[in-house]
Amino acid sequence: MVGRSRKQVIKENAFAASDLALRLAQNKKFRKRLLSALEHTSDASRRTRHGLGLTGTITRLASDQTLRRELRGARADLLRAYQQLDAKRRRSRLRKVMPLAALASLAAVPQLRERVTTMISNAFDRRRQTDGTAIRTRTNSSPGSGSRPGSLEDLTREELYARAQEAEIPGRSEMSKQELVDALRAKS
Repeated sequence: MVGRSRKQVIKENAFAASDLALRLAQNKKFRKRLLSALEHTSDASRRTRHGLGLTGTITRLASDQTLRRELRGARADLLRAYQQLDAKRRRSRLRKVMPLAALASLAAVPQLRERVTTMISNAFDRRRQTDGTAIRTRTNSSPGSGSRPGSLEDLTREELYARAQEAEIPGRSEMSKQELVDALRAKS
């Protein structure tokens, strides 16, 4: 009821009740049971008018098995209609919440990307330590290139990012590979 006035709550409840009444009116099985229960009620009351007054009427109505069965069926139909209405309300709430969840997930993307990259680099480091294998570096095959094997330029962006993370370089998640190389060189 937060943010809604009493008048709005009353309107919503009236709308829900009218929706429930419409669903029940459209349900042939419920209409049939309700009419049958009304017929049995009138028959039972007609039979008991000649009986012992109010006490006799109550006793006979309570003992009328057909009437009780029809009323139980009507009650079950009513409960099903309420359950369908509740399911509709839940779906409506979900449709209202989904855009907010999507916006929140978009806001969390940089942090999520950083966490995933960290997890991947940590897993790579752990695997390398357990295997005893060294990082395979790519070497520049052109003879005139000034980079030497094992230099920062030979590392992948993910490996550079992991090193930048260890060096606690701010803004590393938005940096390109060359910016990471420059920042790592400036830090050391």
